[in-house]
Amino acid sequence: MLLYTTLLAASLVGPLQTGPGPKSKSKPKPATTPAAAPAPTTPTPGVQSVKAAKALGAGATVTVRGVVSNGPELGALRFVQDGETGLALYALPTRVPGYDELRAGDSVQVTGQLKNYNGLLEMDPITTVHKISSGRPLHPLKVPVKQAGSAFVEANEGRLLEITGVTKITNAGGAPVETLAANSNFLLDGDKSAPLRVTNSSTGPTGVIDAAVPKGETFDVRGVLSQYSPTGTGGYQLLPRLASDFVRGGNLPRITAEPVPVGTTNQSFTLEYTTLYPGDTRVKYGPSATELTEQRVEEDFSTKHRITIDGLQPGTTYYVQVSSRNAAGTATAAPVPIITGGRKKR
Repeated sequence: MLLYTTLLAASLVGPLQTGPGPKSKSKPKPATTPAAAPAPTTPTPGVQSVKAAKALGAGATVTVRGVVSNGPELGALRFVQDGETGLALYALPTRVPGYDELRAGDSVQVTGQLKNYNGLLEMDPITTVHKISSGRPLHPLKVPVKQAGSAFVEANEGRLLEITGVTKITNAGGAPVETLAANSNFLLDGDKSAPLRVTNSSTGPTGVIDAAVPKGETFDVRGVLSQYSPTGTGGYQLLPRLASDFVRGGNLPRITAEPVPVGTTNQSFTLEYTTLYPGDTRVKYGPSATELTEQRVEEDFSTKHRITIDGLQPGTTYYVQVSSRNAAGTATAAPVPIITGGRKKR
């Protein structure tokens, strides 16, 4: 704990000094006693940026801070990144305390030795893992699919990428595929310079294995850039983590089911609708499709939206327009007419 506290302080004020400390205030020894030779010391490195640590190369022992990009969906691999690049972490067969619990969005400080595994620079073995916080945002490097090959380079190894505007996933021969299989290689838009690798660990209903490839629309693909090359040259491949890494509609809360009245009274109606991605719930309504004069908003995010509009007139037709907003933008449906129950007041 003392060592970690020292390292933490060093990361805030600069590298730890490795030179001699302040002079001793103890009484001088008699002249007849020869001075003892100083014991050899090994410099203790401070916290480094991921880029600076990687520059030291295989064999170096480093301490880095960053945000974890994935959990157990990539097996024993974890990737950690800062604002510049990323680094692979590997902890088999012996796991250090806290490693298995790491998830995407965890801010961590890790110490270990760098090694080269078939071109991939990774920290192995890892000596310490300290989780600082969780829920940190991950910022992928966004690259259009037509320029994807230019992003599959050493500078981006270990970094989370988002390849935008993808139209299809193909096999190595260029034929489109409908589902993704474990331990298999694919291509983004059939481009051999932009390979996709599905590992055997991303299983279950949220996993990549057996996930359906989006059809009939462009989509984005997220993944961590890894490398596998016995020669150490090339071999870069994108590793998607979960099925949600295949992003349809630019993450907009696109409305997938139009509003349906599930309950109507003389002075109210309840609507339900769904969206592709989570967003808030918004309703505008009024006497005509061009006069939507009233609005209700519920800020909780969901893909299944339900809202009740009350204080209405009996037996009256209202035009209702639903929408949903999140960080990616707003999706809006066309206005539809809904009639309250009872007879209209004269």
